[in-house]
Amino acid sequence: MKNAVKQELFKLTKQQIILKQTLILSFMIVSFACVTKFGDFDMLSADKLVLTCFNSSWLIVFFMVYLASQTFSMEFRFGTIKNLLQKNQQRRTIFFSKLITLLGYSVYLNVVAITVTICLSMILFPEVSFDQADVIRTLFTNLLGNFAGMWLFASLSLMISLIVTNESLASMLGIVTYFLSSMLAGMQFMLLDRFSWLRWNPLNMLNLSNQINNHSMEKLTQLATNQLLIGNLVYILGFVLVACFVFNRKKV
Repeated sequence: MKNAVKQELFKLTKQQIILKQTLILSFMIVSFACVTKFGDFDMLSADKLVLTCFNSSWLIVFFMVYLASQTFSMEFRFGTIKNLLQKNQQRRTIFFSKLITLLGYSVYLNVVAITVTICLSMILFPEVSFDQADVIRTLFTNLLGNFAGMWLFASLSLMISLIVTNESLASMLGIVTYFLSSMLAGMQFMLLDRFSWLRWNPLNMLNLSNQINNHSMEKLTQLATNQLLIGNLVYILGFVLVACFVFNRKKV
């Protein structure tokens, strides 16, 4: 398993995905921070934006959705999956090595976002103090909510990529699902008023990060924050298990 994970990391490095996405993520955060600092926009509050890593979560989700949809599709497209199996690697080992790599990479992207945010805050926004426990707690609580939502989409994209044989279609479905789900997540509340059992649908789980910051949203989601977190974990586990099942039975 350890060698399989190293091999997956080598693939990412060789394709320069890590470097490219790190630079893009850092550039976006720096740009947003500069606009907040030097732009005349009353709606942009440094105190609030720092706690969300300058709204960088959507870009991290985009990166993870793309990578999750590509990690297996490219192996089947170029036929390299046969080489992996010929090396006496079990399918389970291949699947979980890729899953561990995705998990590690998602943590890495969030660490980059936090690091860049803190460094920029110390330079551009010295008035925002990280010495206060509430600031640190809020920052990491937001990251936890965003991390769960990110993996909800990533695991769904992983599953779709194994069900759909076309690589481009798999990527497109994953990305389109992300944007459509984000829009529909806030429009579902009208249905929840009439059909309370719909509160457990995956779209409602996307409101976790919003509810963490605004507890009054419990009236809309009809679920407590810990229930939303559990719901996210259940859906993530379900999507991963389905993906594993499909991969184990997929023809090479």
